[in-house]
This record gives sequence, structure tokens and C-alpha cells, in this order.
Amino acid sequence: MRVFQPVDPEDIESGAYAFNGRKLLVTAGDGTRVNTTAASNGGVGQMWGKRVTFICVRENRYTKELIDASGEYSLSFLDNNEYRGAIKYLEAVSGKDEDKLKGARLNVCYHEGVPFIEESSNVLICRVLYKKEIGTDGFVDEAIRDEFYKGDNKHVIYVGEIMKVLVR
Repeated sequence: MRVFQPVDPEDIESGAYAFNGRKLLVTAGDGTRVNTTAASNGGVGQMWGKRVTFICVRENRYTKELIDASGEYSLSFLDNNEYRGAIKYLEAVSGKDEDKLKGARLNVCYHEGVPFIEESSNVLICRVLYKKEIGTDGFVDEAIRDEFYKGDNKHVIYVGEIMKVLVR
């Protein structure tokens, strides 16, 4: 019989596939406008025979509007310590009101028309396959619902096919 050793999931995550509580940037554009939002909800996996990402974006976010318009988004992974100020700025300001990328002193690049953050170490370019509002009636663990969904601002979950992985 083989012996299995328990391993903390955080110990085996690395690179662009590590969603372990760090912030990542979800970026989208519609050809004339670009916006990004900092997120910590998401994951990477396989579904429908494709490599995919799962991201959750609040329905009031400007970035959601741009994802819906273009059907594409990028996930940019930055050093959370080095870019702590930029990430905090992105969380505090709305892209509807100002060019928050400029304010955060981050640069936008494009891969086949999909915007991403130049300062990233890893980028996932994704095409939306599925989206759905996360309803509060589906929670088995009601404590999650009570903590994260007190108001009307729900998350929309997107499943996006990973079209390209860019590494520095």
C-alpha cells in the first residue's frame, strides 16, 4: 500500500495558475476604452474539454461592462508587494470616472486586441464561454452568502477559455 502525505494546497501553486488570495488584475476593452479591476476570486481548471479560468466580477464594475462588450478579458499577475500602491489605487477608483490605469502608473499592452498589463509577470488571455450571476439562493454554506452578499451588488461568474499564456 502506498503512503500519502498531506500537502497544503498553497505549497503546490505557482505562476499564473496560482489563485491563493493574491490580487490579480482583470482587464478588458471594447476597442475604444480599457479598464482593469483588482480581484482575488477565481481559479483555473478544465471544462468542456478546454483549459479555462473562472473569475468573479461584481456587476457594478466598469470592467464587467467591457468584458460583456468584447467577450474577452486578460488576467495579469503582478508582484503584490512591488505594486501594492497601484493595486490599492485600482481598488479605490472607478474607471468610469477617470483613467485609473494612468493614475496607477500602469501600462497597457495588447495581444491580438485583448488588453493586458505590461508590468505583469504572467498573463492569461481568455475568451468568455459562459457567464451567470451568482444567486444567493444557491449557497449551501449560508455564512458565505451572509458575509459577501449583504447588498444588491452580486458577482457575475465568467468561465473563459485560455487562448494564450504570456510569460516574462
